Amino acid sequence: MSTITATVTIEDPIGLHARPAGQIVKLVKESGLEIRMGKVGEELVLANSPLRMMALKAKTGEQLTVEIDTDDQGLADSLIAQIQEFLKG
Repeated sequence: MSTITATVTIEDPIGLHARPAGQIVKLVKESGLEIRMGKVGEELVLANSPLRMMALKAKTGEQLTVEIDTDDQGLADSLIAQIQEFLKG
């Protein structure tokens, strides 16, 4: 299995808060895939817990790295697009 990596940008004026964190965690759990996220250049965390996501303390304008363990590029692209949508606020 390969790992697909992308970068998303936090556009929500409040930053990464409870609502988008919860939406991302729900998406991750529904996908059944291992997805990791974190600030660019920093250690990534499993995106299956809202507390882990909020512990990133990501602010508006910051970029996050997303890593998805899958060979399905189409599925990964769809998940990344949905995560970016959640981060728009």
